[in-house]
Amino acid sequence: MELELTRVDYTNVGLTGPNSLQLLPPSASTASTSGGGHKQQQKVAIGDQDGVLQLFSMKKDELQVHFKTLPSEKIASVKLGGQAGSVADKIFTASENKVRGFNKKGKLFLAFETSLTETIRSMCVSGSDLLVCGNHVYNHYRDCKEVGSYLCGDVIVDVAALCPNNTSRLITVLACSGRVLRVLEHARVRQTLELESVPTVLYVPKGIGDRILCGFSDGSVILFHLNLLSTEVKREVLVADREGEGILSAVTCLATYDLSGDGKEELIVGRRDGTLQVFAMNSDEYQFEMECTQIYRDNFSESISAVQGGCVGATNYTEIVVCTYSGRIFGLTTQCISKSLGDNGSRSAEKLAGTPVDTSAKLQRIRAEIYELEQTIAKERERYQLSTQALSSGLSAIPMLPINDAFLLSKDDATYLLSLEIPTPIEHVLLQCDAPITLLDVEKNTAVVSFSECDKLSGNSLLASYRCQLNTNRIDLKFRTIEGQTGTLQVYITPNLQPKCCQLKRYPIAPLSLHMIVHNATDEMLARPMNTLTLRGPFSQAEMHNWMINSIPELPEKLYESGKVAYTFRHVFIGTLLVCEYGKGEATFRSDNISTISILKDFITKEATKKRIKLEISTSINESTIPSLIKLIEPMILHYNKLTKDYQLAQALLDLDIRDDDEFNTLSEEYRSLIRNQQTIGTEFRKQPTILNRIYGILTDLYIDKFKFKGVNVKTKLPQLIELLENYSYDELVQFYSVVKAGDEELGDG
Repeated sequence: MELELTRVDYTNVGLTGPNSLQLLPPSASTASTSGGGHKQQQKVAIGDQDGVLQLFSMKKDELQVHFKTLPSEKIASVKLGGQAGSVADKIFTASENKVRGFNKKGKLFLAFETSLTETIRSMCVSGSDLLVCGNHVYNHYRDCKEVGSYLCGDVIVDVAALCPNNTSRLITVLACSGRVLRVLEHARVRQTLELESVPTVLYVPKGIGDRILCGFSDGSVILFHLNLLSTEVKREVLVADREGEGILSAVTCLATYDLSGDGKEELIVGRRDGTLQVFAMNSDEYQFEMECTQIYRDNFSESISAVQGGCVGATNYTEIVVCTYSGRIFGLTTQCISKSLGDNGSRSAEKLAGTPVDTSAKLQRIRAEIYELEQTIAKERERYQLSTQALSSGLSAIPMLPINDAFLLSKDDATYLLSLEIPTPIEHVLLQCDAPITLLDVEKNTAVVSFSECDKLSGNSLLASYRCQLNTNRIDLKFRTIEGQTGTLQVYITPNLQPKCCQLKRYPIAPLSLHMIVHNATDEMLARPMNTLTLRGPFSQAEMHNWMINSIPELPEKLYESGKVAYTFRHVFIGTLLVCEYGKGEATFRSDNISTISILKDFITKEATKKRIKLEISTSINESTIPSLIKLIEPMILHYNKLTKDYQLAQALLDLDIRDDDEFNTLSEEYRSLIRNQQTIGTEFRKQPTILNRIYGILTDLYIDKFKFKGVNVKTKLPQLIELLENYSYDELVQFYSVVKAGDEELGDG
């Protein structure tokens, strides 16, 4: 079943963020007279980054603004609430560290200043309970009195509350940037759920007390079923990457609503790249083994901030109300609207609210509004020109444009994805980096990229520019890093504005940039043979933690524990581990990859030297980690060696210009199979054309680093190592790593 939806634009507001839009439930009197409350027209509450909250509805195709506040502090979240057991028709907004409450007539009935020292980032209202979160602090208020708080080392992305049916319990779920969900009760962590990706949004379906939906940066959506009487948690992937559909963009908002009227709710997913999807679920009770079938998909060119299911434009017609980053509010309605216009300017078959409407008056009004706007723009342009030409001491300045960006490590292909979005069209983007990174193609990009030659003496390893097409206000960039190479990626974004200006964003490239945190490492994982690096010296725990933050991503920004702390990380490409334990005056690092130990040793030594801290360094190299690591990478070496050779052979066979079956049958079965599958082989090879070089690079670094600890320079042996890798044999490769041949140079103390 495919869902047919028609777009109807409502209004424009300022820039918006997540959780910025809510639909008020229909009034009790209207619902009772109709007998079907969800089919009555609803009011829309929207808060923007200009600090304006407004409530509007549609009446006979006319926008009716019920109230609109004056500009104030940026609104971070808009939620609905009400007393337990009553209709949730009160509007709550979070700005800076304040929470305000409005009724549907616009009267301010609550102005509450929380005790948060941070700006409120996310909020949840449940009856008389108010949950607010900054970047690291969670506070729980009941009747505006604080009843609990929690300090989180990770950045808190979103918060949601579960209210088990027929109980007074309140379970809080925090989505954290460290790839975990933290389940709290009475402001204490009762459970930590490790995740495969960074969570971006939480959503609790109405009337469900123990299930929660979570959207992720890798585009997946997972349903969690929490057993509130034990620590058992079931999880089911509802939406994930499917072969042939391309990589999914990060989820920015979720909603569920019965759009088709069959009594079962559909899942609505909004994404950062502007894609909106609707999935039919085979159960309205959110049971497991559900089948989600996509019934609608469209792209709206800019990131989607919020989605809600309801009825706004016309009575008895359900729709999805969508809010985009730039502030466009529109509906995707199930009402069938003909877009053809007759000669007299009226729509030939349009029906709004169930009755025919003559749109000629509406068209005249729109033309009048456009003319008025054109006149206003002309006057402002003339005034600006006069002010710049006049002799005055004033300066022409462009206000700083807000940049909606995301910088994420993808564990699937060990690459970084940088998403950039601004409210105005982008003219071009300039990239400059002092670390060697490789830019990769992104399918959705329409920008033209050009590279400039870099002078190594200038410190530049990459200079590239993307020239965007007309009316492009977002762009995705994808690149690959090399571990051990540290630097800063500088991005200069030039909007299509006059006078010309650009904004600079900086993104650090960490030495161990391809490591991700592992929260629940198993004993089997930690039983691997390990190399050890031990550092002792007059450093504090905070100093060591700061060095670690600068050397590895996904480490919590703040430490709230006393004594030694321990973290485990995994290399997303080859799967090696790094175990870190450190406290005041001592730090121990263990890894089954010698290169990881070498990179950490060099980086921390350099940072300590800057602060004139003398370190006592000891290393223990375990020879058995070499065969263990080679065995770990062996499947990739064999697969990509074969893929590369098959691709080269297939290209050569195609050059033979085989014209008939007789010529084709003279080939061996192996060659015939290559010709038949050449398209599949070519597609896979083009996805990762340099992956074999990447694997070879890791193994050559391992060889160099192993003997560097012994004071031996083996760079002259690298051609032999590459030859061995191309003609791979496990035993010969292990033997090569374990032997130092005569003639190798001793390294000096430096």
